[in-house]
Amino acid sequence: MKVAGDYVFDAPQQEVWDGLLDPEVLAATMPGCDKLELTGENQYQGVLNIKVGPVQGKFQGKIELEDPDPPNGYSMKVNGQGAPGFVKAHAKIDIAAEGEMTRLTYDGDAQVGGRIASVGQRLLESSAKAIIKQSLEGLNETLKARAGGEEGEPVRVDKPSQTEFAAAVAKEVAKDVVPKPVWIAIVVLLLLLILYFVLS
Repeated sequence: MKVAGDYVFDAPQQEVWDGLLDPEVLAATMPGCDKLELTGENQYQGVLNIKVGPVQGKFQGKIELEDPDPPNGYSMKVNGQGAPGFVKAHAKIDIAAEGEMTRLTYDGDAQVGGRIASVGQRLLESSAKAIIKQSLEGLNETLKARAGGEEGEPVRVDKPSQTEFAAAVAKEVAKDVVPKPVWIAIVVLLLLLILYFVLS
């Protein structure tokens, strides 16, 4: 499974770099993350609670950063497993300043096996996109809140609930699977059916 994209942060490059390496910040902003802690130099361990279609469960994961080039980027290895199956991934993260903002670009490959692989490639890709998007948006909000708060004051940004995350996944699936005109036609048809039953 290929995962690639970019995101622009409303924060300077050094702040984005620091946020990406702070396990407390990442755990607070990543959907489904129960725990994330630094276990060694450039090594992290965490627990992620994920629901993809009918498959739900916890992954115990290890993350290792390779070739760190602060504050420009790094490579990352992920190895996670649990009752739903396993995930192995390798990604390259690049960070570049764009004026007062910062663009993060990611490009990675992942292998997925076990029960979670049975949900299908498209749903897995949509779920991965939703997790990455919400994690980066959450990190951006945290960095903006930190910049606007007083020094030393703890900043907390609520991460999305499981319901909000499921809605985000459904939105990504709808974008990928159903062409926009067909999606609009389905919505109109549902509205007409509701009006029919209300007026009859």
